[in-house]
Amino acid sequence: MKFKFSIILLSLFLFNACADDFLEVVPDNASSIEESLATPADAREFLNAAYDELSSGNAQGGLQALISELMTDGVDGTDINGDWFAHYTRSTDIFLGTTRSMMDNSFKAVGRANNVLDHLNIIEGLSDSEAKSMEGEVRFIRALVHFDIVRFFGQAYGATSDNSQLGIAIRTSQNTEAVNRSSVQDVYNQVIFDLEEAIKLLPATNDIYANSWSAKALLAKVYFQMNDFENSFDYANDVIENGPFTFDTDFSARYGYGVSTEIIFGLISTQIDSDNANGGYRSYFRPDPSNLGEAAIYPSGDIVDAFQVEPDSRFAAWFVVGTNGKTFCNKYAFDEVYPNPVLHLTEIKLIRAESAIENGNNDIGVGDLNDIRFRAGLTDISPSSATQALIQRCRSERKKALYFENNNMHELKRQAVRDTPNMLIRNAPWDCNGLVCQLPDNELKGNPEMEPNPQGGCN
Repeated sequence: MKFKFSIILLSLFLFNACADDFLEVVPDNASSIEESLATPADAREFLNAAYDELSSGNAQGGLQALISELMTDGVDGTDINGDWFAHYTRSTDIFLGTTRSMMDNSFKAVGRANNVLDHLNIIEGLSDSEAKSMEGEVRFIRALVHFDIVRFFGQAYGATSDNSQLGIAIRTSQNTEAVNRSSVQDVYNQVIFDLEEAIKLLPATNDIYANSWSAKALLAKVYFQMNDFENSFDYANDVIENGPFTFDTDFSARYGYGVSTEIIFGLISTQIDSDNANGGYRSYFRPDPSNLGEAAIYPSGDIVDAFQVEPDSRFAAWFVVGTNGKTFCNKYAFDEVYPNPVLHLTEIKLIRAESAIENGNNDIGVGDLNDIRFRAGLTDISPSSATQALIQRCRSERKKALYFENNNMHELKRQAVRDTPNMLIRNAPWDCNGLVCQLPDNELKGNPEMEPNPQGGCN
């Protein structure tokens, strides 16, 4: 799917995703929400604005991916300062602009979407099929945000036997009431429910917006994070075998404008000079042409070394030594707008590969793994290899293929829950307090009863 829409700025009543005033934007001349959502076109504008927030450089557009690497082993810590240093040292506090922005922009998307769902019944001229599709889009957006945010602000799924550890506030309606944090289990239950409903509501094709395949792919990812390999295999297999997507023969294709056949759900801005859609991917890792090839941040030696265990074509394409002698990530080295591949076939094949092997089906799993390896110029591996060795192959390929794609921190925690309870992430226990982001101050001020996360313990 090629995701393309113009950025729409709503000058009418917008939204609030919780009781905090930072999520409520009500201009002096704002009309009532009923007037603002009077027609199908109005509803579409609200949903477009929700997708716009998802693509922000402070949300899906780069910041989440950066934090995932900062807090684990993905970046070189030299010369990091400010908020980035707090993430790198696992010492986040309530005053960080990064966490405030990430939660703010992410839940603005939810707020805008929830407004549509709350008022679908008053929109004149909305057909039944349009209403179903819009509700499906709302549920998909809501599930995507809650899934991503709970992984940053709550301990990983499986960290406790019943997942009663605090997650995030669940927001399924647009109101001004304070909402307390729910357990991680309850957040996942809501995410799964929304996606199951979205699959039933969304059409298989939906122009430039989320469709039923998007919801199935995200549900495969959710179940994989839960180490529920039976369900993750079933949904991934459905997307691969029955979806309209084809595996790119060029591993760099999904980072070019409009050329990838792998994108299941993507975000794009058509106005690169007037908004920050996907801006983080252009700003953080890639070389700065105006500064002799320097970058804002550099990959760690561990990441560079991972690509050099075997002759890997991706290394030459994605990493370049700059004029300062440092190796920087060249994965997003372009200036034009492009589809941010939030869900794509490479990840779904990696999910199916490991899930299949966990389920005892080495042939399917190794077939997917070898597709990815062959494309990178690597030799095939045998399905007769030991199961744990194959699982480790899946994980190493995942680390490389999804570098700087909001994978690393969540994947390491998933592995720790699955089979490595004593895992250290850059010399710290995987479940130490500091490997969970602290809730931002405005989230806490919006509800004085909301409990902050404990801090420290990662030294």
